[in-house]
Amino acid sequence: MKQLTLLVLILFLVSCQSASKIEKRQNSDSSGITPDFIEGLYINTKTIRDKKRWSLLFQVMKDAGMNTAVVDMQPHPPTPEQVTEAKALGFYMVARVVNFEGGLIEKSPNANLMSSIQKSIRKACELGFPEIQLDYIRYADGGTNFSMSYEKRYESILGIIKEHKEKTKESCSKDTRWTADIFGRVPFIENDVIGQRVEPFSEELNGLYPMLYPSHFYGLTKRVADPYGTIKDGLDLTVKRAKQGTKAIAWVQGFNMMVGPSKLSYTDYIKVQMQGAKDSLGHGFIVWNAGNEYKDTMNAYEKYKSEPTPNNQKVTKNEE
Repeated sequence: MKQLTLLVLILFLVSCQSASKIEKRQNSDSSGITPDFIEGLYINTKTIRDKKRWSLLFQVMKDAGMNTAVVDMQPHPPTPEQVTEAKALGFYMVARVVNFEGGLIEKSPNANLMSSIQKSIRKACELGFPEIQLDYIRYADGGTNFSMSYEKRYESILGIIKEHKEKTKESCSKDTRWTADIFGRVPFIENDVIGQRVEPFSEELNGLYPMLYPSHFYGLTKRVADPYGTIKDGLDLTVKRAKQGTKAIAWVQGFNMMVGPSKLSYTDYIKVQMQGAKDSLGHGFIVWNAGNEYKDTMNAYEKYKSEPTPNNQKVTKNEE
C-alpha cells in the first residue's frame, strides 16, 4: 500500500513538473499564425505606458477589422497582461526591436550594445511574441568612417542577425519568425551602402518590411506623387527578388508629409497606399505614425474596406 501511495505521489510530481514546463513553453511560445494578409498599426512606448490608451486603440483596431500590431520593445515593453489582452482580441503580435539607431558607424557593434538588443529579444519571446522584427539593422546612410565592400557589408549585417538568433535560442522558440525593416529604396536598387539587400536578407529572414513611405523617395517626383504605385511596385519587387516563401509587408505612410504632389486628401493618400499593398504580390501593410495619432488612418482604413478601388487614382505601374 505504501509503495502504491509513493508511486502515485511520484506520478503526481512528474505531472506537475511537466505541466509547469508546458505552461512556461506556452507563455513563451512563438507558434502564432501569421495572417494571410497583414493589416495593422505601429504601437509606440507612449501607448504601451498608457493602459487605457492601449485598450482603446486595440478595441478600435479590432472593431475596424485589423489583425496585427507591431509593438515597441524598448525602452518599456508591454506587460504580460497587455500582450494577453491583445492576443485575446485575435491580434498577431510583432515585437519591434531597434538595433542601431541611425545605423552602425563602425564595422561592428560593441558587445554591450549587442547584449542589450538580445535582452529585448529574449523579453519579447518570453512575453509570447511570435515574431521579432529587427529595425535599424543596417549601417549609417550618411557615411561611415571605414571602407568596406557591398558584399562585406551584407555579410556583416547577416552575421549580426545570426548572432541574435544563436544568443536568444534559449528564450525564443524554433518557430519564432524573424523579420527586418528595410529602406524603401532597397527593393528598387541592386546594392546599397547600408548593408541591406533583398536577396541575402531573405535567406536569413522569414519576412521583410520595406519602408515605402512615398514622401521619402527624395528627388523621385513620380514616386512621391504616386502613393499607390510606390507601395505596389515596392512590394512586387520585394517578392520577386526574395527567396520563395518570404513575406513582404509594406510600412505605409500614416503621417502628413509631402502629400500635396499626389493631389489627394490626406485620408485618401493613406487609403490608396493600403490599396496598393492589397493589389500587389505582397502580404500586407502596417501604418506608421510616430505619435500613434491614428484618426485619419482609421478613416482611411474604413474607406479602403468599403471602396476597393483608389479614388481618382491612376493605378498603372509608375516608371521611375
